[in-house]
Amino acid sequence: MYRLKIVCVGRTKKKYWAEAIGHYAKMLAPMVRVDAVSVKDCPNAGGEERKRVESERILEKVGPRDTLVALHETGRLMDSRDFAAFVRPLFESPQGECCFVIGGAMGLSPELLSRANFLLSLSPMTMPHELAQVVLYEQLFRAMTILANRTYHY
Repeated sequence: MYRLKIVCVGRTKKKYWAEAIGHYAKMLAPMVRVDAVSVKDCPNAGGEERKRVESERILEKVGPRDTLVALHETGRLMDSRDFAAFVRPLFESPQGECCFVIGGAMGLSPELLSRANFLLSLSPMTMPHELAQVVLYEQLFRAMTILANRTYHY
């Protein structure tokens, strides 16, 4: 069974986001073990300071051998088939876990972005980090069905 880690800033506050994430996490469970980790946000800190502190908290949850995929607006855009092909070797790597990170309201620090092995963009549009989680979970499920030749993706 594949394993991956998703590290996000802040807790999911709205019930509908949590339900959507839970829905896709449940569908992924037979195929991928997802370790979902949230780190405390810093709403009282200023922009760059907030990014720095939240990113340090994220990096504490990432192992030195983990492959870090940072979700970022400047990252690579992929369609679902390309994403499936992208994640397959990350899941099959014998070294470390595949670790997706989603920053908070102010984004990710330059230090975290430089540590990232890949930058991935879900969309050129800005979205709440809870929605980014939903999209990531759904795309991970879609990728797994593509890799397994199941009929979810048409």
